[in-house]
Amino acid sequence: MKYIWINPVTESMYGKPVLDGFLQKHGFTRVWCRTDWGREVKEKYRKMLDGCRDTVADARCPMACELVKSMAEDGVRAAGIEPILIHCAREISSREDLRNGEKIITTPCVSLADMGNSLRLPNTRFITWNALLKELGQRPEGKQLHASPIPPGFFAGMEERVQSLTGKEEIEAYMKSGRWKEVRLMEMLYCHKGCHNGDGVVMDET
Repeated sequence: MKYIWINPVTESMYGKPVLDGFLQKHGFTRVWCRTDWGREVKEKYRKMLDGCRDTVADARCPMACELVKSMAEDGVRAAGIEPILIHCAREISSREDLRNGEKIITTPCVSLADMGNSLRLPNTRFITWNALLKELGQRPEGKQLHASPIPPGFFAGMEERVQSLTGKEEIEAYMKSGRWKEVRLMEMLYCHKGCHNGDGVVMDET
């Protein structure tokens, strides 16, 4: 049995009948998480902010997090909280009902695939959607994304002072300006305007 978890960026590129039919054709059984990991991760950030005085750097995007770490400043703390996708993968990997099958976790970028594979979760492989399509030698009919399905604003509604940043240049400029001292949490996505059109999901419009 081959189980597959589809990340939200990839899911937004296809109609449900098209994606479901494509996965079935190639022998995949699609699975979903039982836990709302987005909500759980948001709560972890709330607790972290309650327990520290530093400005917290969002760690949901590995590339953005590594960028901030490379510009290390006293008073900025990268959140030691795994991305939502990794939380999802840990659940899928450990589920007893999926124990006898290979688990494939699709990612929107290489950095998340590399991060996931470094964990060596049992019978679990992380792969970008583009790489999986290349392996299969076929792609379903989809659409080009013109707006991010994962835009800035994940931390909306939190009482703490939050600054949303997208794109390498914007993050670098913000860090160099020192304005991070004015906020409690920096929301960061390496892709401009949100998590989309990264190196794992680029496709031509069909």
